[in-house]
Amino acid sequence: MGTVRQPTYLRREEPLRGRFFRVWSIFASGVRRGFRRPFALITILLALAVGVITTIFNIFVGGLFGQEITLSSFFQTLTNPAILVFMLLVAAGVGAGLIADDMRHRSLTLYLSRPVTSVGYVAAKASIVGLALFIAVAFPGVVGPIVAALLGYVGWVTAMLALGAGLAFGLLAVGVFGLTVLMFSSLTTRKGIAAAAMFAMGFASSGLAFPLRNLFDADEILHISLYENLLAVGRLVYGVEQVGITWQVSLAILAAIMVGAFAVTLLRIRTVEVVSG
Repeated sequence: MGTVRQPTYLRREEPLRGRFFRVWSIFASGVRRGFRRPFALITILLALAVGVITTIFNIFVGGLFGQEITLSSFFQTLTNPAILVFMLLVAAGVGAGLIADDMRHRSLTLYLSRPVTSVGYVAAKASIVGLALFIAVAFPGVVGPIVAALLGYVGWVTAMLALGAGLAFGLLAVGVFGLTVLMFSSLTTRKGIAAAAMFAMGFASSGLAFPLRNLFDADEILHISLYENLLAVGRLVYGVEQVGITWQVSLAILAAIMVGAFAVTLLRIRTVEVVSG
C-alpha cells in the first residue's frame, strides 16, 4: 500500500491586477472585436475619407472663386448631411451591441464579478465606441486643416485654429452619440433594436424639426434636432454667425443628453448587478 506524501509543488499566488488593467482588458477586447467587423471598419474609413475630402474640396473651391479662406470656411464640411449619416452608422455599427450582446450572452455578470465596477464597465464600453467615433468624426476635423495647409490652401495659423475647433466639435459629437447608443444598448438584449433606436432618434429629430419650424414659424423648435444642436455649438467654435437657435441652449441640451444617457446606462447596469448578486 502506497504512502501519502505532501505535494512537492507550490501553488503560485499572483496578486490581482489593478482596476485600470481590468477596464483596459474590456476596452482592448471590445476594440479587437468591433474593428474586426467589415461593416464597422468600412464605415469608419468611409467617414474619415468623406470628412477629409469634403474639407479639402470646400477649401479648394472657395480659393478657386477668390473667397478668403478663414476659420469659418471649415464649418461648411459639417453641413454635409452625409456627416450625420456616418455618425449614426458608426455609432450603431460599433456601439449597438456593446452592452446588449453582454446581456444576451449573460457575460455582464461575469465582468462585474471579476471584480469590475459598473462605472469602470461603462467607461470601457464608452471608450470603445468613442474611439470609433473619434476616428470617423473628430479625426477629419484634425486631419483636414493640416492637409489643407500642406497643400498651401490656408495658412498654418488658420489651420491650427480649425484643428482646435474640429477637435472640440468632434469630442462633443463623440460624447453625445457614444453615450446615447450605449444607453439604447443597455435597454435591450438585441443590438438591432438599439441600432434602430439610434437611427430613429437621429433622423426623426432632424426630420421633424424643420417641418414643425415652418408650420409654427418658430426657430426655437429646431432645438429638438440632435444635429442642429451640434451645429449650433459648431458655429460657436468655428466663429460662424448663429442662425435660428442659440448655442447656449443647444449646449445645455446636449449636456443634459449626455448626463441623462450615462445615468440611465449606469442605473441599468447596477440593476443587473443587484439582481445577479
